[in-house]
Amino acid sequence: MSWHCKYLSKLDLLANQVYLVNDPEQLCFTPAITKAFDAHEIVIVETDDLLALRLQYENWLEINEQKAFLIRVSEPSEANLPFDIHNAAISVDFSISDSLPDLDASVVSHLPPESITPLINAVHQYRPGKLGKTATLSFVLRHLYKIAPEIIQTDADLVRLLIRKHYLGNNMANAVEKHLIEQLQLNKLFDAWDFNILIPSRTAFFDFLQQQWTLYIQTFEQGKEIYEHWPTEKLIVPFDDQDIQVYVDNLFADGLLRPIETNSIVDDHWAKIGVVTDNEASEITRFEHLLSILSHQFLGDSIKEVSFDFWGDKAFELGMLNALSYKPNIRELLSDQQKTQLNALNEKADSYFEDWLEVKYSSLINIPSSKHPAMLHKIPDWLHKRVEEKQKVCLVVMDGMGFQQWSIFREELNSLDSISTEEYFSFALVPTITSISRQALFSGKLPFYYADSLLTTVKEAKLWQSFWEDKGLKAQEVTYRKKVENIEDNNEFCDLVAKPSLRIAGLVVNFVDEQMHGMRAGMVGLNSVVETWCKTWDFKNKIKGLVDAGYEVIITADHGNQEAVGYGALNQGVQAETKGERVRIYESEVTAGSSAEKFGNSVLIWPGQKYGLPKGKYPIVSKGRHAFVKEGKKIVGHGGISLHEVVVPLAVVKSTKIKW
Repeated sequence: MSWHCKYLSKLDLLANQVYLVNDPEQLCFTPAITKAFDAHEIVIVETDDLLALRLQYENWLEINEQKAFLIRVSEPSEANLPFDIHNAAISVDFSISDSLPDLDASVVSHLPPESITPLINAVHQYRPGKLGKTATLSFVLRHLYKIAPEIIQTDADLVRLLIRKHYLGNNMANAVEKHLIEQLQLNKLFDAWDFNILIPSRTAFFDFLQQQWTLYIQTFEQGKEIYEHWPTEKLIVPFDDQDIQVYVDNLFADGLLRPIETNSIVDDHWAKIGVVTDNEASEITRFEHLLSILSHQFLGDSIKEVSFDFWGDKAFELGMLNALSYKPNIRELLSDQQKTQLNALNEKADSYFEDWLEVKYSSLINIPSSKHPAMLHKIPDWLHKRVEEKQKVCLVVMDGMGFQQWSIFREELNSLDSISTEEYFSFALVPTITSISRQALFSGKLPFYYADSLLTTVKEAKLWQSFWEDKGLKAQEVTYRKKVENIEDNNEFCDLVAKPSLRIAGLVVNFVDEQMHGMRAGMVGLNSVVETWCKTWDFKNKIKGLVDAGYEVIITADHGNQEAVGYGALNQGVQAETKGERVRIYESEVTAGSSAEKFGNSVLIWPGQKYGLPKGKYPIVSKGRHAFVKEGKKIVGHGGISLHEVVVPLAVVKSTKIKW
């Protein structure tokens, strides 16, 4: 019997039964177990919100399907359940020590859920025997993350390690990071390196690498090499090492490093991609590089066994690629073949993503937040941890901003040396419309909680206030304001959060969404308008003003956007409760089904009630580039389930205290 079957055998997923699962190590979220839950359409319920638990429980009773109702707790003490639910529940223990008795449970319990299967395989293969905490950390570092600190002996070894960790996306647990730092600090050759900064912080590492790239290019101007000990304006990264060079062009293509100006690099030199030449030529080179990499990654017929992190990375990369292609001066230089290749790539990525989302959405709803929240309704709890640590926080929601527009805003922020930006992503709620996804973002709840305001945002401020008062904050410590793009003056903008009593602020910038609707020039027009406004509104200095006022600024969006084409409008009078360009919501399941039939595979009947929508709501969501508008009409809209509508940017902006 496989390891996960031992746990699943404790549950009868097809029984009309309530289970209370004690799961301190988050085994419910391992891919092998979530796959079984997904196959039976099981949604895991947490106990942090008893009202939400009650609503979901009553809904499960009413539907009366032959499937289990799972309530997950991290500790038995959390199970403060209502009497009737507690009485109906069977308690089940999920403990990692049952499958990994030889490893220290305090280490394993903090590993990402997707790490459990490869770790079990490693234990079975290498049979290490009973290990203590330090030995377990070393085993995890070597066999899970493929890092052996004792063989890292040169600067080139170190840089390769850091690029692997921060660029290739090793989601390393904090305890493992600390152990790696301790092991590297044992080597006296690396006394000058501040691992306490460079190992945990992706942003700090790429800031450091950017500074090192500048010094490297200067060696060509000075005609000498200046490899010396880091930091203090000395070059230590050996960019001439071929094992490092293979990553550098990708880092520039993805926008993680920025080209610098020089006249000292010849055209055929490998470092040319990191040098500002003719702006259009540089961007064409970057476009071609990204197009080649991404096209290769989507060569197969399908992409199934990937994590939500994969789609976060692809949303960022495809966002950067498409943003480049929509720049008017770049678009006119692209060949017909390149445009065709890009369109095919976008269609394939959307198709794969939509298939994946249908299967994995229920798992996404429940994935716990670690370094960043997987879904928007998890953001308030994530922010609360920061507020508990006495950090003032300002949440800035850019209504309708996708990764294409984020490429514009991030470029402005990156031009400021006094701030740093940590970039993540999050998944919007489906349907991806403002009233559903933004209310989830500000309330920290699934939509059934705000059923009476599902299709409006009039209660958004109250939901935000209620969340924080439930967490113990006073009314004067919380603020909310929307349409802040109407405030032009930077000082007046910062006055929104100037009250000394404030601890948490929520601001909504509606500009992108308002420009999107009715945009006749498609994505080219939208991105052009956003780029101009970003500069005239002085976005970067408004964000800097918030940081200077002592706030950690969290920037995200309630949903993204998709350029789409009309397949024909539905003339249904009042039959559709909401008539978006990429979504229709009906009160009749029959009407929803008959409407969906008219568009075939271009749309999907979304199982909203299963995923947190109120009873009696039946959405039809657009796939790919479909829109419910006049046939052939081009629009930029939202409401559907394309990659760029669902996966949105999430960034943490704070003051830069590190000076390289």
